[in-house]
Amino acid sequence: MTFLQEEGSIIRLIQHTRVCYNRFKDNRPYPWPGDVSSFILNPESANQTIYTLSLTSSDHGVYTCQLANQTNTVNHSIKLVTLDVPSYWGEPLSTYQMPKTQYAEPEDSVRLYCEGFVGNVDLPDAVNKITWKKIGGNQTIESNENYRIEKIIREDNQVLGEILFIKHIKEMDFGQYMCSISNSDDQMLQQFINITKPVPNNTQSEKKVHRDLELIIFVMLALILIFWKRRWFYTEYQKLKKTFVNDKYALSKKTVHNVIVFYDEENKESAQYLVKNMENRDNYITKKCHIEFDEDFIKTHVDLIKGYDFAIYLLSSEDIIASSFMKKSTQKSLFQDNALPKKYIINCGNMPVTPTRSWCDRVLEDLSTEDNKRNDKTTANKRLIRIV
Repeated sequence: MTFLQEEGSIIRLIQHTRVCYNRFKDNRPYPWPGDVSSFILNPESANQTIYTLSLTSSDHGVYTCQLANQTNTVNHSIKLVTLDVPSYWGEPLSTYQMPKTQYAEPEDSVRLYCEGFVGNVDLPDAVNKITWKKIGGNQTIESNENYRIEKIIREDNQVLGEILFIKHIKEMDFGQYMCSISNSDDQMLQQFINITKPVPNNTQSEKKVHRDLELIIFVMLALILIFWKRRWFYTEYQKLKKTFVNDKYALSKKTVHNVIVFYDEENKESAQYLVKNMENRDNYITKKCHIEFDEDFIKTHVDLIKGYDFAIYLLSSEDIIASSFMKKSTQKSLFQDNALPKKYIINCGNMPVTPTRSWCDRVLEDLSTEDNKRNDKTTANKRLIRIV
């Protein structure tokens, strides 16, 4: 865009439609020193206008207005050229370059601006003018109910401009428009602009497609994860359910025995070792009972063993009193009742000082064997006396 003006005249460079955030002259940011440019900001126009009261040769150059919002930045540049001549007889020169395309929706109001430098010719019949035409139409556009034209004349008639307003644009108003700037010598400058409907931004459309695709993929992955987790939970639930049923069945088949172990001071260590090994098995609940094997015990021990499935007696045949328990007559007196528990006499006389694991395993194996016999109806009421 080129703007030409004589030195010494008043000139303004205006950005009409958007707020300007940054300004440059030949890529140098505002403010400018006097030897670079005499242009300053006009606060009355909300700093959208830069102007000078007296144009100088140092003012020529390219001026850029940078417009920006949160997502986009637009640079708008014009070139200012100064002419050191008293009058201008050449062709009209563009001071404002119209954009090639103006976007609008139906019923929008559209504003088109055209401006040019025509100079100042000191002749009485000098005529400079601007005309608007729609390509495809035969008539010059005049102000009426649909169109309004506003003329702009400045810099001592050297710069002419016109604003074409189209109110509530219709389908027939879309198309290409031509602005013609002419001077007295029938020299003409023509500019063209096309009014069209906006088209979707391909970049924005692609971004939207990418966002939608990412959302679809995310939803699909989330659904797959939910389905997988649900399937996993269902599988684990079935496993736990099966395990619970199996455990429940196993517990229902498992017999837990209450066992009491009688011992004297001499067999204390053997009793502790036996009970410890029995406690490691989950189908025995054991209790130790330190007693004196005498005649009173034979009379009172029945009350002690109530509620137990098995009673184990650790005896030493070398002991005189304990040896009497080994006799059949004493055993008959000891086991005279027909009720539970089943009673086992273990001869510890020939045992080593420290009992062994195999000894404990043998005792538990005998208990298990006798328990199976106990569950058999044919042997349920028999007395079981075992001497190990």
